[in-house]
Amino acid sequence: MENGHGSKFELLVRQIGEPMKVKPSEETQKGLYFLSNLDQNIAVPVKTVYCFKSSSRGNEEAPQVIKDSLSKILVPYYPMAGTLILSKEGKLIVDCTEEGAVFVEAEAECNIEDIGDLTKPDPHNLGKLVYSVPGATNILQMPLMTAQV
Repeated sequence: MENGHGSKFELLVRQIGEPMKVKPSEETQKGLYFLSNLDQNIAVPVKTVYCFKSSSRGNEEAPQVIKDSLSKILVPYYPMAGTLILSKEGKLIVDCTEEGAVFVEAEAECNIEDIGDLTKPDPHNLGKLVYSVPGATNILQMPLMTAQV
């Protein structure tokens, strides 16, 4: 990928510590959450990258702010803290276990400008900003939600 200055840029992302589970901040409903037919047919992981810069805070507080926010949002969106399982009929079901979402802290030694034009993303480089569970070969082995900050 070329950065904004016309030179090739290789994004290096270093994981800080081990992945951890962020649980809902309050007790949530447990049990099975049945998915729609549309969810059954389009069961693919969606990877997104969000970039923002705070004018009032530095990066030092970002991991804790995101963890706290994630634990709060997992209350109304409680199925995201569960796991996918298969029914006897082969249909996907969310088992609402309150296990939590996977949270990973990482560091990239660059500025957002170094990444280049985000309207024309380079999947190779930007894909490094999305955490992938090592060894996961299918959707049943992946968490429903991960956040790499």
